[in-house]
Amino acid sequence: TKLNVFELNHLTLFYFLENGFGDSAYAVHWDPDHEHSTSAVPEAQAKRHQIKVQTGMLFLKKNLRVGTVLPQGTMFARGGSPKSVNSFFTPLESKYLATILSHYKISHSSIKAQQVADTLRSCGKPADKEEPHMCFSSCEAMARFATKALGVSGARAAITRIHGHETPNTMYVVAQIAQFSNNSVPCHPMDFPYEVFYCHRPREVQSLTVQLKGLKDGTPGVTATAMCHMNTSDWDQQYFELLGGERGEPICHYMPTNYIMFY
Repeated sequence: TKLNVFELNHLTLFYFLENGFGDSAYAVHWDPDHEHSTSAVPEAQAKRHQIKVQTGMLFLKKNLRVGTVLPQGTMFARGGSPKSVNSFFTPLESKYLATILSHYKISHSSIKAQQVADTLRSCGKPADKEEPHMCFSSCEAMARFATKALGVSGARAAITRIHGHETPNTMYVVAQIAQFSNNSVPCHPMDFPYEVFYCHRPREVQSLTVQLKGLKDGTPGVTATAMCHMNTSDWDQQYFELLGGERGEPICHYMPTNYIMFY
C-alpha cells in the first residue's frame, strides 16, 4: 500500500510495552518440498541461536511462491499502548543515556534501559557512504532522508496493511507476488520511549509486495511489503542454520505494520 507523508503522520507506528519496547520481525523455517506446509522455528531453537525472532517474518527467497503457507502465529500487526510524539528533544547519542533514562523514569538496571542504550549505539554509528543511515522521530525527516539517499525527486512510501482482523490462529497463504523496487530505504521502529525510526539504504536488495489471504476462508487478507537481501555472504552463520539455507543466498523478511519502506 502506497501513502504520502500526511497519511504517515496519522499512523500509530510505535508502541511502548510493559517490560520492553517490542519485538523484532524475524524468523521462520520453510519446507520447500510441500506446496502447503509450514515449519515454524521452535522457540528453544531460536533462543539457542540468540536471534530475536517473530514467527513467520524471515524466510529464504527461494521459498517465497504462490501457495506457500505461513506458519500459524504469523502476525503483521503490532499492538500495545501508543506513545505520544516526542516532546523531549535530546540528541540520539550515547552520552545522553543517563539524561533520557532519568527523564522517562527508566531504571538503569532494567530491560528498557539496555534497549535504550542499544538504540543510541545504533543511531550513533559512524556515517557510511556505501549504506547511508540515520535515526529520526518524524515522518517528514524520514521522507527527506529517503529522497536524498535514493536520489529521487520525491520518495514514495509503502507499508503493510491488514484487511480485516488477524488473530494468533490466523494462517496466511501467498496469493500474489510483485517486485516494485531495487532501490529502497526501509525505516524500522527502534526500542525507545518515544517514536524513533532507524532508516538506511541497504545495497543489493529487492522490495516486494506480497498479497496474502486467509488459508481457511480467504479472509482476513494482508498486503505485505517485504525486502529481500540478495547477497548474504557476510551474514552471521546463525541465520543460515536457523533457516536451513546456504551462505550468500537471498534472505527476505516481511515488514510489520509499523515499518515503512520508502522507494
